[in-house]
Amino acid sequence: MSRRRADRRGFLRGLGAAAAAWPLLRIGSAQAAAAPGEIYQRIWDADQAGRGVRALMAGARGDPDEGFVIVDEPAAGDAAHRLFAEVRIPARKRLTYDLCRQLFDNYRLDQTKAEDTTPEEARELLALLEAVGTSLPMQTAREHLGRERAAPFLDDEWHEVVFNVWFRAFDDGRNRDLSGFEHVVVGEQRAGRVNGYHFWYKYYLDDWPIYQGSDDIDFNGLRYDRPGGAGRLALLGRQLPEVVTLAFRWHAQDFDAGVKRTLYKPVGGFFVGCSVEGLLALGLVRFFAHGRVETVINGGRYQIDLHRSPDGRSLRSCFPRLLGRA
Repeated sequence: MSRRRADRRGFLRGLGAAAAAWPLLRIGSAQAAAAPGEIYQRIWDADQAGRGVRALMAGARGDPDEGFVIVDEPAAGDAAHRLFAEVRIPARKRLTYDLCRQLFDNYRLDQTKAEDTTPEEARELLALLEAVGTSLPMQTAREHLGRERAAPFLDDEWHEVVFNVWFRAFDDGRNRDLSGFEHVVVGEQRAGRVNGYHFWYKYYLDDWPIYQGSDDIDFNGLRYDRPGGAGRLALLGRQLPEVVTLAFRWHAQDFDAGVKRTLYKPVGGFFVGCSVEGLLALGLVRFFAHGRVETVINGGRYQIDLHRSPDGRSLRSCFPRLLGRA
């Protein structure tokens, strides 16, 4: 990385042309709560028509031209087990997967340390923002939220909403320069545990020797039903490849120290098969809904959990909980 660095907080303000000071989009809580839950299915379908890939159970055959991910959820934990037995992403869908991957080493593993940004990292972030901004799932989210506030978004206004919710830096106690993107997509360290890490594609890259050239994931079993993985929801979850709830160890690369740190996730999970823009679009719609949110995606019924930044202006975390069948 270049030694020419800038403070991340100041840099990100510039990216959004005052994103750090831009007021939170106001959508009435009653109006947002009444939003039809089917918007999440519509975003999912739009993403599958775009760069998303189909999640399939083990033993199924996928179409390489459309892309797919084979999800193999065993009844018992095995550190060497590959949760995603096969992943095919056709060339025409690869753009945002590759752009997203370039951002993974731009964040410090230790949350207590302030972030900084090189010009190269700035270009990487801008490239991803440009690529996802006009994607099908983001267009679906934009139109939905525009209807909710009774006014369509201008392009610059929408770009600031996306930035403010997902990429704006904020502090939380001793933790510095956090963002929803880092927490949800990349994953963080919290003492000896994994914090966040809710993007299936990141797990796939870390589990296979693709990203760091080594197997950096130890699968520790399913966790649909706490504390074990053999209950009713686990049986159902194994039939719904679009979601995984699990425990695992992540041998995370600390780029500052040049070492790997073994972190544990006792219960975590993610949707499977969505592109990064699909994940961001789902989170955007959930961010502006208030109260408990349940929805149905491909026959599975989910609660979409959300946590906001301390000032309420950015997303801190977002992830699905399987509740049952529709």
